[in-house]
Amino acid sequence: MMDLMYFGYGYEKDDPAKQYQQDFIKEVKEFFPNVRLENAYDEIKGYRQSVYLDDSEKDNYCSYLIGKGWIDFSLTLQIAMMDKEEKEDVKRWFKLAKEKYPEAFKPKTV
Repeated sequence: MMDLMYFGYGYEKDDPAKQYQQDFIKEVKEFFPNVRLENAYDEIKGYRQSVYLDDSEKDNYCSYLIGKGWIDFSLTLQIAMMDKEEKEDVKRWFKLAKEKYPEAFKPKTV
């Protein structure tokens, strides 16, 4: 499977795009040691990473993105959430994320 993660442009001094990318790279390698990443940066689209995993990891990867808060960065998940044919897959990924990362679904207290 292949995904494209978009982190932003990083033009502003305090723009966190580059840090988001660095954090994602570090974290995804911990969760998926067999992941292959390719830098897809360009001046128009900004900081991006191409993510390659075995197809057998798709459910785990998509639930990881949801549970760890990377859902908005993923082109694969953004498209899946808009595609009526993938509705059941998205539901399954959210259910799996709730099982694997329950802390992500607890209300935050201030």
